[in-house]
Amino acid sequence: MTPVAAVNHWFSQRMQRWLAARLPAVTQIRLDRRNIFILPTGPGLLFLAASTLIFITAINYILSMAFGLAFLMISVFLLSILYTFRNLQQLSLRRLPAEPVFAGQEAAFMVLLQREGKRAHEMLELGFPGQRVSLANLLDDVEVRVPLYLPAPQRGLLKAPRLRVQTRFPLGLWRAWSIVDLSMQCIVFPAPVPGPLSGRANATASGQSEASVAGTEDFQGLRSYQPGDSLKQVAWKSFARGQGLQVKQFVDQADDRLMLDWAMLPGLEPEERLSRLCHWVLELERSGVDYGLRLPGVEIDMGRGAEHRLRALTALALWNGHKGVSS
Repeated sequence: MTPVAAVNHWFSQRMQRWLAARLPAVTQIRLDRRNIFILPTGPGLLFLAASTLIFITAINYILSMAFGLAFLMISVFLLSILYTFRNLQQLSLRRLPAEPVFAGQEAAFMVLLQREGKRAHEMLELGFPGQRVSLANLLDDVEVRVPLYLPAPQRGLLKAPRLRVQTRFPLGLWRAWSIVDLSMQCIVFPAPVPGPLSGRANATASGQSEASVAGTEDFQGLRSYQPGDSLKQVAWKSFARGQGLQVKQFVDQADDRLMLDWAMLPGLEPEERLSRLCHWVLELERSGVDYGLRLPGVEIDMGRGAEHRLRALTALALWNGHKGVSS
């Protein structure tokens, strides 16, 4: 680690400890003088420098109008402190539940902004470090919901970092901000990956009362010919009628109950198994098939429906039994 990186790391740790002591994790917070910070912006410093230059020029050349302009600019600069600070003061932030997402998507954390009385809050900027900023205003509404986005690269429980809420209202000369921890978190499901299951290699979601698997018993219909299809299944009569080259499809009917088991995916890495099982949970739910889930240390009984789907996907997302699991 380079000296500069070591200093940055030390400073970052000290800052995090200081913030944790001054602004501990909460579910709701009201901003006031104890948790709002304010400093001049870059344009604000240039504005102050210009005011100083005009004031020095007025002294050298004894220009009354230059004195007036310099005093006006300095007055505006100082008054902006009050207005910028008041734009955040008495603003309340409360976390809302975050909808689960799949790995690789963006998690949307919802924050509820509320004002007190008739005080307006304009040009508010909210965002996580390094992520895009969401804008909000509280003028006519008493409260407003603001989505905050964060990448969710892997499954599990995604905990949001500290949230920065800031404003440069009204003139952009000062920046008032606060860094709050609302203890926000989001469940990230495994990214679904299609693939066969052992003993059910060609299962598909049919949407019928029974699950359909590719077979030879019942004629299901025709589909376009694809390279590799058997010539025995080509519908030659349809081809002779000028309907193009098509292939006959047959299905076998299977029991509409399936236990998704970790052991049905031998030879795959744990994350690959979870992604494959996630795909089948979605497919079986879509087809209306009763299904259960069995992982090392976890078992979910047969069922279906939104609650059952959420329970199964949550189990896949939060499973942490990597150690001691055999192939």
